[in-house]
Amino acid sequence: MTSSFKTIALLGICSLFFLSCESLLETDPMLSIDSETALSSVESIEAATVGCYSQLRNTDLYGREYIVYPELMGNTAAHSGRRTNNQDVANNVRGVHMGGWRWAYEAITSANEILEALEGFEASQEWKDGIAGQLHFLRALYYHNLSRVYGYDPTAIGSSDKGTVPLILTSIKTYGDIKPTERAPIEVMYAQLYADLEKAYELLAGTPASTGPHFATQGAAAALFTRVALYNGDYEKVVEWADKAITSGVARFSTHDSYVADWRAETHPESLFEVEFKVDQNIGITSSIRSAFTTRVNEEGTQENGNGDATVSDELYTLYEEEDVRKQLIMKGLGNASDANEMTKFFSRGGAPNLDNVPVIRLSEVYLNRAEAHAGLGEEAEALADVNRIRERAGLDPVSGLIEENLLDEIWKQRKLELAFEGHSFFEYKRLGQDIVKPNGTVFRFTDYRILAMIPWREFNANKALSQNRGY
Repeated sequence: MTSSFKTIALLGICSLFFLSCESLLETDPMLSIDSETALSSVESIEAATVGCYSQLRNTDLYGREYIVYPELMGNTAAHSGRRTNNQDVANNVRGVHMGGWRWAYEAITSANEILEALEGFEASQEWKDGIAGQLHFLRALYYHNLSRVYGYDPTAIGSSDKGTVPLILTSIKTYGDIKPTERAPIEVMYAQLYADLEKAYELLAGTPASTGPHFATQGAAAALFTRVALYNGDYEKVVEWADKAITSGVARFSTHDSYVADWRAETHPESLFEVEFKVDQNIGITSSIRSAFTTRVNEEGTQENGNGDATVSDELYTLYEEEDVRKQLIMKGLGNASDANEMTKFFSRGGAPNLDNVPVIRLSEVYLNRAEAHAGLGEEAEALADVNRIRERAGLDPVSGLIEENLLDEIWKQRKLELAFEGHSFFEYKRLGQDIVKPNGTVFRFTDYRILAMIPWREFNANKALSQNRGY
């Protein structure tokens, strides 16, 4: 595993709020400190925890790939054809996939080390619980993303299943701590995800909801639990944790009138957890999510700005009814892209070109997760209530009388319409074991080995216990 073994990266200049007490932490970018001295004060532990959040901003993670790639690898986005950028992603070319292995494991390793340091650290239990709760949440988020990129999901396991990724739960301080580690079986990984999220929820009891959505809260832990449980086909857990997320007070459900404006706000009101980008962390036009999705820099822009590689597919566009408020987020491009339908969910909302916070999980997803779970449990009335909440907010009439497959089809349709261009499309088909009909008419089969990413060769060669995915 690639990581610095006696250092913790402290990234950026960050402000972190714990227990209603503001603590401004200033660190030099990419500053590495020996772990034996780095975790010896409240300030250093808080700064190291911020470093675990910072990795989420990497372009291999939520800075770009985890949002852009799933849309192109699925079928909500069609490649514009104007440039070669991201063409291989849209074509599901061998070796072109989501990744983030290195950055995720660096954050996981740091989280493990901080958790161990907290055990003997002298400070108030409330403060220690707040830190530990955040780290358990982050570790679960990183591991779930790694698991769905490199391994199959519990609800649709392919014949070439080789597990998820190595499950590392202790710190690595010396080279002697490095052991060949096999990929954790799917059921073992999901048991750990449950344990981390349950622990996070317990420990974050004293953390105010107002700390969210840029830092972990009970609402964030509960929301992520609904996603993890849905991927696990554990419908009872989805319903249980959805109720906790919805009532957590972290997020506000958008109304019909506020829907578009909420996608123009710096922080989305529906976000239960969101990756924050400050002005000095702006990724820029070349790598930004905004540039990948639209040639408009913002609503006022009149000059073509950006690549606009990932356009709204014709199939997705026609799924939106004319009265659907969500369709208002689709605008025509500029310049050479004037005939393209472009999604504007990422629209320089941070007040500067290409600067956007990234919602990781929104309240709408939680309602849709619960709707699918109710349907899976045969609770049609409850499922209809949740899916109609989404439909009616969009300006559509409620549906009634749907059961079994017809009900699931409506829920999946609303998931596609509501969560489009938020990093879900490819993963939705994968967890359901379904083939993907691409915008160009070709079919990407669930049985294709490219459904899973290639384990990085550097890791595969260094870890003799690690098995490579089929086909690579």
